Amino acid sequence: MNSTTIGGRPPSCHRMLTTGMIYVLRTGCAWRAVPPDFGPWETVYSRWRLWCSKGVWEKILKYLARGRTGALRFIDSTHLKVHKDAHGGCGGKELQAIGKSRGGLNSKLHAVVDGKGRLVRASLSPGNVHDAKAAPDLLAGLRGVRIVGDKAYDSGPLRDTIHRSRSRHCIPSTARRKIPAPFHQGYYRHRRHVENFFQRIKRNRRIATRYDKLADTYFNFILLAACLDWLATS
Repeated sequence: MNSTTIGGRPPSCHRMLTTGMIYVLRTGCAWRAVPPDFGPWETVYSRWRLWCSKGVWEKILKYLARGRTGALRFIDSTHLKVHKDAHGGCGGKELQAIGKSRGGLNSKLHAVVDGKGRLVRASLSPGNVHDAKAAPDLLAGLRGVRIVGDKAYDSGPLRDTIHRSRSRHCIPSTARRKIPAPFHQGYYRHRRHVENFFQRIKRNRRIATRYDKLADTYFNFILLAACLDWLATS
């Protein structure tokens, strides 16, 4: 049968819809404010939700992360201010990764980057979750590398977890530790790579301020920004 005789709605252009998603990421605008140049906003949004549910951005990031370089992995976290429009997600604030810290209601992004500051692993938690508590799940499966973090990760159980994965750590000790653990100051000086990553992705207004009620939707914007960052810095 000739394809021209097949009925139904013609497929939307993936490139056009993806560009619309990137527009929302960069400007932080509401979905209804997406310019018609990218297609109907309902189509852009529905395709975004579909791809999020299928884990498209996570799969793309995993593919890109195969190109990670070096044996150093830098870990840190950053607070993300929650806009009042992001309140009221299903299941309550904690389930939607919103918690109260000194700066008010925040989400916290935990990230592991490679030697060039490109995202390898990430997770989202309420803003009041301690870094050392979120780190074990984030580092699970990373083997044969050196984890570089600040004093917030000075935890005996975390150090043991890193050793069991046949990795090493470069984490300075807090003042409460009687016998300070040694760490490589040369490696520690390069911890700026993870801070620079946070700075780059926060140039996207949709990330700098959280407008999304659902943690999954917001986290996928972070993954999209990380994928774009990989392409820009590779």
